[in-house]
Amino acid sequence: MPALQGKVAMITGGLGALGLHVCRRFLQEGARIALPVRPGGAPAQIPDDLRAAGSKVFIDEADLEREDQVRAFVKKASAALGPVGILINTAGGYAGGEPVGVVSAETLDRMLAVNLKTAFHACSAVLPSMRERNAGRIISIAAKTALLPAAKRGPYAIAKRAVITLTETIAEEVRGTGITANVIAPAIIVTPANLASMPGADSSGWVTPDALASMMVFLCSDDAQSINGTTIRAFGGV
Repeated sequence: MPALQGKVAMITGGLGALGLHVCRRFLQEGARIALPVRPGGAPAQIPDDLRAAGSKVFIDEADLEREDQVRAFVKKASAALGPVGILINTAGGYAGGEPVGVVSAETLDRMLAVNLKTAFHACSAVLPSMRERNAGRIISIAAKTALLPAAKRGPYAIAKRAVITLTETIAEEVRGTGITANVIAPAIIVTPANLASMPGADSSGWVTPDALASMMVFLCSDDAQSINGTTIRAFGGV
C-alpha cells in the first residue's frame, strides 16, 4: 500500500520548483492534495497532470499572507477532500545581496511575510482539526543559512530561522498528541532558477527536489511518529 494512502495533504507553494515535485510524489503515494494558489492568473500555471488527477486534487485561490483567506481555503478543502492531516509549507521567497545597515527594512518585512507569515497562517488554520483528531503532520522548509548564517543574507536567514522557531514551538504544544511538526533545512536545491542564477557552478552536491520529497514522505508516515521538533540538515555536498 502507498505510504500516504487516503491522507489529505495541504501543500503551500505547490506550483513552485520544489512544491510541484512534492505534489506529484504525494499523489503517487496515495495522498489527496489541497493546493492553494496565488490569486490571479493561477489556472494557466497548473500542470495538466494535476488537472488530470480530478477529485484527488483540490485547487483554489488563497493569499497565504491573509489569515482569513487561508482559513477559508482550509474549510473548503476539508469539505472537498476530508480533514487536512498533512501540511507541507514550501511557500517562500529569497532576497539577498546587501549587508545589515544597507539592506532595507522593507526587505526584512517582505522576507518575514513570504516565509514566516505564510507558514504561521497555514499552521494556525490546520491545527484545530488536527488536535480534534489527535493526528497530523506539519513539515516546513527552512534553509541552511538559517542555521549557519552567511553575509548579506540577513533578512532571509532571520525569516527562515523564525520558521524553525515556529515549528519548534508547535512541536512542544502538540507533544504527545499524535501530531508532529518538523523542519527540513536544505542547502542549494537543484531548480531551474538556481541553475540559471549560478551558471558554471558545480551542482553535483546540491540537494534534489526528489530527495526532499522522499524525506517528507517518510516524516509523514506512521514510522516517523517519534520524530517531532527536529530540524533536518539537508545540506547535501554544499
